[in-house]
Amino acid sequence: MNKIGDKETMMAEALRQIRQHTLLAALNDEQFHALTSHSRLIDLKADQTLFQQDGEAERFFIVLQGSIKLFRLTSEGREIVMNVLTPDNAVGEAAMFMAEHHYPVNASAIEHSQVISLSSNIYQRLLRDSSESCFGVLAAMACRLQNSMAEIETLTLQSASHRVIRFLLSLVKGDDERVEVKLPVAKQLIAARLAMQPETFSRVMRDFKSRGLLEVDGCHLTILSVTGLKGLMG
Repeated sequence: MNKIGDKETMMAEALRQIRQHTLLAALNDEQFHALTSHSRLIDLKADQTLFQQDGEAERFFIVLQGSIKLFRLTSEGREIVMNVLTPDNAVGEAAMFMAEHHYPVNASAIEHSQVISLSSNIYQRLLRDSSESCFGVLAAMACRLQNSMAEIETLTLQSASHRVIRFLLSLVKGDDERVEVKLPVAKQLIAARLAMQPETFSRVMRDFKSRGLLEVDGCHLTILSVTGLKGLMG
């Protein structure tokens, strides 16, 4: 297949992947085509910048592969990780609804990643022209907000062990008692996402290992007892 054919196939697959995304599911087929006809795929190397804080938010993105880090830099140049976004997460969409339309954070790839880039202006126009689609998106975003509030409650009220258990269980697919999983990002970033120090995350993982619940080989984990992990949550 020639390069043009390859790109067309990749774009078609990407559009199938994002069709039921929270921000797009309420659009009808005509609206979806109007938005995605101006889309493009972006491949990012590890540590490559997607956008910078305070940049013009002309585009928003959906992660197709890899992982994207949202962060800010302190006056001393220290990096503060705000979030880590994996496939099917939107990036930069909140800036569309801000008065100044500037990205509030920096975004860069943690590993080789691919995103699809969509026009913020076209998306906003589609919502302004269709109250049905607008309310559909609002309903979907309200559900996502409710899930985020539940996650915040977990981060603020539950112990470090509970937070790590919930994270590990989120990686489990299926009903097997013994499961092999792979950490999606570096342990330091996972710790930041769970609102704890890396040392705390490592300590909790060692505790699970000493209990015979977990085997660790770099980023590859074997959960020896899913039931045992759940039992620690009370």
